[in-house]
Amino acid sequence: MSYERARLLLHPVRMRVVIALSANDLTTRHMGELLHDVPQASLYRAISQLHEAGIIEVVKEERRGGAMERTYRRAPDAARMSPDDITSGTEEEFLASVQTFANVIVSTTARHVAKAGESWRDDRYGLRHSSVWLTPDERAELSADLQAVYDKYQGRPRPEGSRMWSLMSVVIPEHVPDDDPDFCPADAAEQDAEQDAEQDAEQGAEQGAAQA
Repeated sequence: MSYERARLLLHPVRMRVVIALSANDLTTRHMGELLHDVPQASLYRAISQLHEAGIIEVVKEERRGGAMERTYRRAPDAARMSPDDITSGTEEEFLASVQTFANVIVSTTARHVAKAGESWRDDRYGLRHSSVWLTPDERAELSADLQAVYDKYQGRPRPEGSRMWSLMSVVIPEHVPDDDPDFCPADAAEQDAEQDAEQDAEQGAEQGAAQA
């Protein structure tokens, strides 16, 4: 994948269009409803650019009134990016892409909770963070394992009684102090929380003594 193609996919609006088409074929109108915060002109431009690049394709055209309504789908494997593709832009572009991905997680969850109403608790959610030590070979093996999970469930006919779920994975290296090979980010976060609690307790005791 070229740098320009990666840059095309990592744009915030275009990324959201590709994610929206990851499981469903959608018309421009349906995409507008899903991405209601995106100006119509920006959405149409993003769809046009992705279509011209072959990342999405038209699967149906239907005339409605005086206009032609097109239904789009994501072209198979066209939006898959390698680690080199993801980091092919600037630092600012990379961080903006990560932020957009995080925003999609929040907006997808918020949309479901709003639609589900009081029954939102009845669904099964998964949120998990783990810090693990991996050699380069193990990191490559992890990618292959995750890809196998996606391949198992993507691109198959919809099973009877199924519903759509969003699978979003992030694998990011963590900073470890050079002088502490046994450093564990999870332990450090726990220690920070304990220190904050101790400081709050001390400040509370000092304020109580001053008032007395």
